[in-house]
Amino acid sequence: MKEPLVSILMPAYNAERFIREAIESIQNQGYSNWELLILDDASTDPTLQVVKAFQDDRIKVFKHEKNLGYLLSCNELFEKAEGDFITFLDADDTCSSNRISTCLSEFETDSSLDFVTNDHFRTDELGKLVSEHNADIDYYRYASDPIYYPTICCATTFLRKELLRKVGGYHPFFKEIGGEDYHWLFRLSRGGKGRHLSEVLYNYRQHAAQVHNQNQNPLKYFAQDIDQEIRQELIGGKDLLIESEHLCKKWATKIDHEPSKLHLRMAAEALNQGKTGRFLSYLFKATFSFPLRFSNAQNAAYLLYSFFARIA
Repeated sequence: MKEPLVSILMPAYNAERFIREAIESIQNQGYSNWELLILDDASTDPTLQVVKAFQDDRIKVFKHEKNLGYLLSCNELFEKAEGDFITFLDADDTCSSNRISTCLSEFETDSSLDFVTNDHFRTDELGKLVSEHNADIDYYRYASDPIYYPTICCATTFLRKELLRKVGGYHPFFKEIGGEDYHWLFRLSRGGKGRHLSEVLYNYRQHAAQVHNQNQNPLKYFAQDIDQEIRQELIGGKDLLIESEHLCKKWATKIDHEPSKLHLRMAAEALNQGKTGRFLSYLFKATFSFPLRFSNAQNAAYLLYSFFARIA
């Protein structure tokens, strides 16, 4: 039988430091029938020169003259992909050499399967292991329970092209707040059969220049809450994204009326990133923001306890 073509999508913006290693991890795959689609999103560093130095006909390079962002770049690559299967590798990440073959074997074993995800490592900027994330994800529940929100490295999603045609790409509503991949995975779950593989095949790199860290929109701290509301209504038959502008305004008003929640979430992120000064600053703002609520005071106390537990 002819080996299926696998399209790997790689949007790239100012990824000079990491993209060579990312590309090499695809070239090192044991499975060889792939195409790597790299879209340089108007980088201001030598990302494009690094990419063009690779002499491999399976690597296809595209370029934007104007930066459009990760979401729109992915949607453009969805349209360009010619593979029977589609997956991702972010330009600052890497993957194991058996990633493609392992995923394809799942589809060979189960012809009714439409997509898979897998476990992943988290590494620091230098590629040093930070943590191993293992999950047991029920995609049937993911499609039907908006409160069920397991941590998933959505870049590990590996799907049949038929499912992409059925569901479509990322919804542009999420361009400014993030979380487009989690919502897309929810729609994939509603449109096809998914399975999570309990095998680490992907290395997710954390660093200061990541898209989430560069995003200045305060709504990003409430992306999960917003997505859960959208899911809840969609399960009930109503698509809030038809009036997405109204949805943004409603959540922006919520933040304005209760800034302590925003400051608490900013404090939690700073704590997780090890930025002590920022953490204490946001915690102070949260504690003295009005209106004062008991639940916010509880969350502030828990964050402070977590801070002292880490430095003890």
